[in-house]
Amino acid sequence: MQSAISDLADSCEKALCVELNLSQEHTRDDLKFLRELRKFLKRYNKSTNQIDHLIKKIEEDMGVEKAIQVYDIDEYKIKKNIEKHPYFKNPCNYPIRLVTIMKYLKKKGINIHYTDLDLIVDKLIQEIDGVKKIGDGMYLKKNP
Repeated sequence: MQSAISDLADSCEKALCVELNLSQEHTRDDLKFLRELRKFLKRYNKSTNQIDHLIKKIEEDMGVEKAIQVYDIDEYKIKKNIEKHPYFKNPCNYPIRLVTIMKYLKKKGINIHYTDLDLIVDKLIQEIDGVKKIGDGMYLKKNP
């Protein structure tokens, strides 16, 4: 019996069972594979609920340090761009918000769409000399 491949694919519309070992060291490759698989399934109008769930689970399980490794985030480049912000060059008596710094980084060409990048930027801002966190997402730099 001959049947078209599309007929076979449509007849196998049962739930897709995908499991992932989250303790592996290949998190970056797993995340990349799942995103490519998601694009492929969307192209053919297939359900991506389970793939979305796995991607969300991987991103939730990553800590800040793991996110830096997985996404290859260049902390040095981000910190140098933060230090070039006009507020940090000429500090004044009012605080600067994290949102303002994130917008500045986006304008400078840094991809800010990574999960937990705001936590990484928060850590980098606090490492700058003379910067004090005065509230949630608010920083004040003392004049030298």
